[in-house]
Amino acid sequence: MTMTRRRILAALAAAGGAGALTGSTASALLREREQGSLELTTGLVDLVIDYWENSAGTLNPASPDGTIDGTQLAVPLAGDSSRTVFRLSLPQSESPNNPASLWLKTDCPEGTTLAEAMQVTLSYATADGTPTTQIASGSLRAVANALRTGTRLDGDPTTPEIDCLTDELYLTIESDLGPYVGSETVSLPLSLVATQCRNTDPEENPFPADAIDARCRPAYSCDCCWTIGKVEVESGLHRGRTYGFDEGLAGYAIRVTDTDGDSGVAFELVTTGNDVPRLPLCDVTIKGGPPDIHYPRRNDAFGFDTSTLDGAIDGLIYAPENANNGGRYSISYILVSVCAPTLADGGCPDDAVNGAANVGVRPVKREKNRKERHEKPLGGVTR
Repeated sequence: MTMTRRRILAALAAAGGAGALTGSTASALLREREQGSLELTTGLVDLVIDYWENSAGTLNPASPDGTIDGTQLAVPLAGDSSRTVFRLSLPQSESPNNPASLWLKTDCPEGTTLAEAMQVTLSYATADGTPTTQIASGSLRAVANALRTGTRLDGDPTTPEIDCLTDELYLTIESDLGPYVGSETVSLPLSLVATQCRNTDPEENPFPADAIDARCRPAYSCDCCWTIGKVEVESGLHRGRTYGFDEGLAGYAIRVTDTDGDSGVAFELVTTGNDVPRLPLCDVTIKGGPPDIHYPRRNDAFGFDTSTLDGAIDGLIYAPENANNGGRYSISYILVSVCAPTLADGGCPDDAVNGAANVGVRPVKREKNRKERHEKPLGGVTR
C-alpha cells in the first residue's frame, strides 16, 4: 500500500519574562498538518532555546534555524518522520546567571488513534545534535504517561549525577508516524519549570501533586474498518503460537490464545515491529468451506483480542455451520480488520488484502462510515 507523503509544521512560540529563573511559561507547537500534531509547552525565564529542525547530520551551533524569543515561528519539516534539536542555554552576557534545576512534565494528549500510533522519543543529545540517553520513548500517550508526575532533567548528562544547568543542554524530539493513515490532529503538552539551584532544593519537584491529572487513557477512532491482513490455515491452529500474515501489512500477527477443534479460535492482534502501532480489532472474517462469517466489534468496545467481538463465545469465534452435517467447517483463513480514522479527503484507506469471493452466501456489505455501521451491522453470526 502506498503511503501519502506528509508534511509536519513546527510552530514555536514563547512568552517573554524577566528576572531570575522563576518558572514563567513559554510554548512551542510541533504540528503535523495532514495527519496529526505534537505540542510542546515550556515554562522558561532567562533561558534561551535555539532549535534546528529535521536535523539528520552535523548541525552548525552558530546558525540555528530559529530561537524561541517571544515570536511565533513556522518551520516546515518534510517527510513521514522528523527530528528537532533544541539547545537550552543560560545567557551570561549582561550578568552571571544562576545555575538552574530543570523539571519536565506532560499533560495528556487528545484521545485519538494518532496518539497511539505516533512514536515519539525525547532524548539528551550531544552538541552536534546526536541523540544519546533517552528520557522517554513510545507512543505519544506512553510518553505522556511516563512524564505525568514530572521528571528532573540532567543539566550535564555526561556525569553520573543529575546536575544543575550551568551552561547549555541539548535535547532532541524525534517523531515517526509509521504506517498511520488518517487526518486526525493531536498534541502533547510538555511543561518545563526552571528554578534556581542556590535558593531552592534542586531535588524538589516543583509541580504540585494535586495538580497532576490521572494517567492518560487510550482512545481510538473507528470511522473505517481497515482490512490489514490474512492468515491462511492449512493444518489447524495451535494455542500459544503466533501466526504472521500470509498477505497484508508487515509487522502484524495473531497470537492464538485458545482453540475449539479446527473450527473455533480465540486470538489477539500483536505487532512484530517496534514502530508499528497496535490498533484495535474492528472486524474478523472467518472463512470455512464455501461461506464466511463476520464478527464485528461490539459498539463502543475497543480491544486487541477476539473477546471484544460481537458473537464471540468466551473469546472464541467460529467458522460457519455446515448445513450438510450440522457441524462447522474447519477454518480455512482468518481476515483481520482494525479500526482506523478517515483520511484527509473523508474516505477510508484501501484494504491491504481482500478475501476470496463467497460461494452460495450473500456477501456482507461493509460500511465505511462508523455511524452507518452501527445502524447496519457488519453481518450476522451463524450458529
